[in-house]
Amino acid sequence: MIIFSFFFYMVVVGMAAGWVAHLILERRARENWTVLFLVGVIGSFLVGIVGSLIVDGDLKIHPSGLIGSIVGATVLLALYQLVVGRPKAAPARAKHPGNPTKNSPATRQVRSTQKRKRKRK
Repeated sequence: MIIFSFFFYMVVVGMAAGWVAHLILERRARENWTVLFLVGVIGSFLVGIVGSLIVDGDLKIHPSGLIGSIVGATVLLALYQLVVGRPKAAPARAKHPGNPTKNSPATRQVRSTQKRKRKRK
């Protein structure tokens, strides 16, 4: 039961830390939940290792708390974005088809039809 609760804790904290790191660095980009999960879990363990080296002087591998996980995830996500590149922002929503823009093909076709009708008169 202890292993299951530890695994559940790591999944929840990893997802939460990765998501918060995503919100800190870039709000408008699409989420890649796999990357956010991995960054959260790995960041938690890295901050846990560094914290144990600073406090105890021993190299113990253990997860850190939520704040440490967020800090580690933010640093790792920033490094990931430097290596891979920033994701593109989510595309803007398409305009309503009943309200075409000035330069859309449908509008140009209507205008050219209107011009031909005027010339005939």
